[in-house]
Amino acid sequence: MRGEIEAMAVSKYAYVYARIRARMSELMDERRLRELVDTRSEDFLSSLMDTTAAYKDKLTKAALVGVEARKIEITLKEDLIDQYLMVIKSTGGAIQDVLVEFLRRLEVKNLKAVIRAKAAEVHEIGTGTSTAEAPMFFPVEDFFKRRISRLTEADSIENVIKQSENPYKRVLEEALPEYEKSKRVLVLEDALDEEISGAIREKVERLSRADKEIARKIVGTVFDLTNLMILLRCKSEGIAEEEIRKYLLPDGFSFDFNLDAGAMNDPISAENVSSAVQLMPASAYKEVLTEALSYYEAEKSLVPLENALSRYFLVTIKNTLRGYPINIGTIIGFLYLKEIEIRNLCTIAVCKENEVPAEETMKMVMV
Repeated sequence: MRGEIEAMAVSKYAYVYARIRARMSELMDERRLRELVDTRSEDFLSSLMDTTAAYKDKLTKAALVGVEARKIEITLKEDLIDQYLMVIKSTGGAIQDVLVEFLRRLEVKNLKAVIRAKAAEVHEIGTGTSTAEAPMFFPVEDFFKRRISRLTEADSIENVIKQSENPYKRVLEEALPEYEKSKRVLVLEDALDEEISGAIREKVERLSRADKEIARKIVGTVFDLTNLMILLRCKSEGIAEEEIRKYLLPDGFSFDFNLDAGAMNDPISAENVSSAVQLMPASAYKEVLTEALSYYEAEKSLVPLENALSRYFLVTIKNTLRGYPINIGTIIGFLYLKEIEIRNLCTIAVCKENEVPAEETMKMVMV
């Protein structure tokens, strides 16, 4: 009986696994990323084109001239969405529903980018400066049929919310009074995070037992990392303990088994970022954050801590893929690895355009 069940599970993923297997082999390893980092700026575009046929095709059609980081990012994001659509179309039922919500995370990122841009415009109007660039969106509008890009034409955050569509409009309207009181963009971002995390969890719970166990491990880690960054961001901004608890996702610190809400009471009550890390319960999260703490204290920036958590997540995904190869973890893992690759390539492109030294660039690359 067990053998029959395993055979059914394999057959369920055989088609999509066959389609992503070749793409998995094209994902760049640390050696290839290092080669791109070390490449001269004038050779970077041609070297990038040589990595995969898909990149070469899209970058050629974009008619790029040299290292144009913004155009490169737009082009690479198109390839990422192509990969999402490929796996979505290759699956069905509850698995497809989960993957659609994973894709919708990128739509949420687009909306967050609009909100941040509008907040920056308000600040710049007050200071008499104007430096904000238009956000570079993930091209998902044709799939979801919601025109997030049009919201850039709104003249205020309030009008962005008014012109947005559900499921976002409802949660943003609920968060608007608190935003107007505090003027913290975090309030609106948290409302969006809570909506999408709840939707993902709901879809994960509808999976089969085996798929659910694997998906919960990955998604639970994502929720935990999101909450850790919310906590650290709040500490860096001096936000009070009672407010921090309102911002934390209800699914984090409990959805996965690494942490629980009670164990985080001391970090939430800590005076600052460093104390919050030191007071965390023993866990892999604390280990990676502690290793990065000296860089945070030297730079007074959350970036080293965020990068440390991102690298931990990368290791988690790679470990998931080392298990039995044909399951939902293979699909989710591939998509996350593809996202990380695109992020790395965009980071390298920006550094090349701005003549950042190779060693400094490598510190920002997730490997």
